[in-house]
Amino acid sequence: MTAPAIADLRAIALAADLEGREVLDRFTDTELRLIYNRLGPDSFPAWLRDLVSDCNKWIEAAALIHDADWYLSDGTREHFTASNLRLRRNGHRLARYRFAWYDPRRYLYQNRASRFSNYCQLFGWSAWKLDAEKGSAPAAPAAGTV
Repeated sequence: MTAPAIADLRAIALAADLEGREVLDRFTDTELRLIYNRLGPDSFPAWLRDLVSDCNKWIEAAALIHDADWYLSDGTREHFTASNLRLRRNGHRLARYRFAWYDPRRYLYQNRASRFSNYCQLFGWSAWKLDAEKGSAPAAPAAGTV
């Protein structure tokens, strides 16, 4: 994902008033480019994460915040659960932001956001702990590089 695409997701997070969007202010777009792995776990190949993300593009701003949360993982169950629930709430908010109440896509994306949140809660604990043990995900370069 390019830095301008990250900037677009950041703008959507602001416009949709997503919960936790302040975490994005801690990083440059270049740093977020390295932190954000799109939808799906790091264990998925990049092509599969790209496919899942392309099929769920209206949830990506929520996933960007979620990945920033995970990058800053403290290893606690409390913050793990809070991050996953925030993913759900933000996905629902994005669906409401983008689609009118009578548009079935609104409910499709809300359902998908709930499922992604549930998957993270059920299967993501080891990754959350690993990020905390590593001192976060891949080291982001200094601003202005890459």
